[in-house]
Amino acid sequence: MTVVWMMVGAVTDTSAVFSVKVTGGPVRIGVSTSESFTSPSYSASTTVDATKVAKVTFTGLSPATRYYWRVEDNGVVDATYTGQLLTDPVAVGQPASYVLGCIGDAGLTPVVPGVTGSAVSRLSNHPIFDTVREKALAENWARVCHLGDICYYDLGSGSHGLSASATATQYRTMWDDILAQPRQLGLYSSVPFVYIHDDHDFGPDNSNASSPGTANALTVYRERVPHYTLPASAGNPVYHSFTVGRVLHIVSDTRSARVPGSTMLGAAQLAWLDTLLSTSTAEALVWLMPTPWLGISSDTWAGFTSERDTIVQMLIDGGWTDRMIMINADAHTLAIDSGRGGNAGSGGFPVVLCAGLDATPHSYSTQYDSGAWPGRGQYATVSVHDGGGDICLTATVYRGERAISWVSVNTGGTTRVPAGNPCHVLAL
Repeated sequence: MTVVWMMVGAVTDTSAVFSVKVTGGPVRIGVSTSESFTSPSYSASTTVDATKVAKVTFTGLSPATRYYWRVEDNGVVDATYTGQLLTDPVAVGQPASYVLGCIGDAGLTPVVPGVTGSAVSRLSNHPIFDTVREKALAENWARVCHLGDICYYDLGSGSHGLSASATATQYRTMWDDILAQPRQLGLYSSVPFVYIHDDHDFGPDNSNASSPGTANALTVYRERVPHYTLPASAGNPVYHSFTVGRVLHIVSDTRSARVPGSTMLGAAQLAWLDTLLSTSTAEALVWLMPTPWLGISSDTWAGFTSERDTIVQMLIDGGWTDRMIMINADAHTLAIDSGRGGNAGSGGFPVVLCAGLDATPHSYSTQYDSGAWPGRGQYATVSVHDGGGDICLTATVYRGERAISWVSVNTGGTTRVPAGNPCHVLAL
């Protein structure tokens, strides 16, 4: 009885959700504050589904604590894999300082293809996953947030030697293949994982609500991804939010309700968003948006300008625009727009591209007033400094271990780009 793969996510100050696949079942999750896994506590026994997958919610954890975790399969603890997680530092509503990692785009002409899988040339086992994991553990990141194109299977297209049927079995196999990449498995089992799809891991290139696998993609997301509470019922988009300390985080689903030329998010998600932005008592906002806000093609928000304007008005009405940062992926480049350069549709808040991990580099250099850096082995962080007064949000873009640039927002009203010190140097 052994572990096939394991992920952890949906972390709070006192709980976490574990998603695991084993060869047997039932499973229990064991957690310990000791790296040598002494004196572990265990969850209740949980049955596995027909594919040997189980999701387990573990409650009663302590805030600001690093736990090590293992999986017990049918009474036998598999010591081959020991994951980690760091609980949130405080309860929601209390001041908290922390770091998020933001990543995306791995598997388009990868320089390090997958080691196994149905389409290894559409997967990645790039060393950047180890770099991100090591940095996350060294710096005590609260989350790693994957903003889509976790692979490039394009299910439903009939490409890459894969069937065009886009069945639920194919989506389950896609996840098995992703987590068969040792470096990706190491990351998602060691740092709490937040994930939202984009086009190539949801369906074909430029996929939308009419893509053949839409219903199956949403079903398997709910089965396998360790996610926060989803406001929409089964079969509907998987947008959601979570709060750390005094900061709201929005995770947008920009594919499963998209109708080209009409709507990016769909009526239900827009209504939910309007309510959330008008009622939240959070003091700052980090928006995890997989589709580029400042794109130029019809597949970006440039193809949905009326809806983008509606959202900007929601943000203005809620007083959010000077206390937020938006993070995008999809474009295979790092880029920073300060929100102060007058770009059409910018909304007046910083927008940062955090890609790509291992995908053909793109160039968006003319759109971002603070620079763009196409390449591989790239990611971003968002550092939150909250000592109880103004909150500082700083997004920093990295290639490998090297920081390239940053943008910083203070909820007291200041936006900074390189020319002065980012406010996160005040200390996390």
